[in-house]
Amino acid sequence: MKQEFIKQTDVEEYILKNYEDIEREKEQKFVDLMIEIIVSLTLKELYEEGD
Repeated sequence: MKQEFIKQTDVEEYILKNYEDIEREKEQKFVDLMIEIIVSLTLKELYEEGD
């Protein structure tokens, strides 16, 4: 019984870690997208001013 409890706890910790990793990756992708949009808009603005 004790070994089952330990295995269940290990599985739950593994699942929690994976969930946190996935959430962190989603947040990083969102930040990267926002940076890409800001840079793109800034470059477009500078290009239009240069004409």
